Amino acid sequence: MELTKNSSDAVNDTGYYYSIRLLITHPAMPVEEITVALGMEPTRAWNAGERQFTKDAMWSRTSRTEGKRLFFEEVHDVLEWLDEEHQFVSRLLSSGGELQVIAQLPGTINIGSYLSLETMALAVKLGVRIGIEVFPSLPRSA
Repeated sequence: MELTKNSSDAVNDTGYYYSIRLLITHPAMPVEEITVALGMEPTRAWNAGERQFTKDAMWSRTSRTEGKRLFFEEVHDVLEWLDEEHQFVSRLLSSGGELQVIAQLPGTINIGSYLSLETMALAVKLGVRIGIEVFPSLPRSA
């Protein structure tokens, strides 16, 4: 599963953009272990005890999508990919970790999507939290 992609649903969707962030926190699991298990480098990360404001390790990967409005479709894609990695997800959660998939939206355009029952069920099955953040100054290109 590649968390960096550009896609287009239709010609009239060219003005839409958003980011999807996979966020993992854990009280002790090293960043390198998460990186190896998921097969991708984080956008941002630190190990437990490296930051004064938190004791937990943090691993985060943020994708960028342009030309697509329905961001929950991409959230679903990430959850399906995580379902393929269910052994790691289960080990992470059972050992005190937390996993979130967050849609990061620009606050300067009208953008919307719907969270399907299938996506909700998959998130519940995996134990993954779904979040939304709105950024008034989310830049158009990374």
